Amino acid sequence: MDKTGTAARRRMRWVLIASLALNLIFVGLIAGAAYRHAGGPGAGDHARGPGARSYATPYVRALPREVRRAMFRDLRRSGSGMPSRSERRALYDRVLAALRQEPFDAAEVEDVLREQGRVALALQTAAEGAWLAEVSSMSPEERAAYADRVAVELTRRPGKHGKKRREGREAED
Repeated sequence: MDKTGTAARRRMRWVLIASLALNLIFVGLIAGAAYRHAGGPGAGDHARGPGARSYATPYVRALPREVRRAMFRDLRRSGSGMPSRSERRALYDRVLAALRQEPFDAAEVEDVLREQGRVALALQTAAEGAWLAEVSSMSPEERAAYADRVAVELTRRPGKHGKKRREGREAED
């Protein structure tokens, strides 16, 4: 193979690795947000970097804690297109095998990325539907108060969630 073909293969490999990394970050953010907002370990301890904040985070955090827990519990029970832990691990294992395989099989990695993207989109769609149903069931007064809490969430600085602030929020919930 000539140098141009080798360089092109090398660039394609890096593009696919970068694409995989972005997809994994996205899936991790969605799954982590769902787990944290359901009250799992680390709930409230959001170590987010700049730009890593999900668009849904302020909307979810502004809901009362018991509503968040119920919403995500229902999502987990419904499945929401989320494969089991072993099925998710199998997808990662397929990518790991493809990354180590020579010659590299970009089509195999692309298939896995598409499946992981489908799963992430299904979870996001189900979560959006659950949130919209919750907001739709609110009275005008409840919705106005909720909008005020969302506005407060939007002013929060990522990573600045002290214990005192959390206690104050929980008292409001």
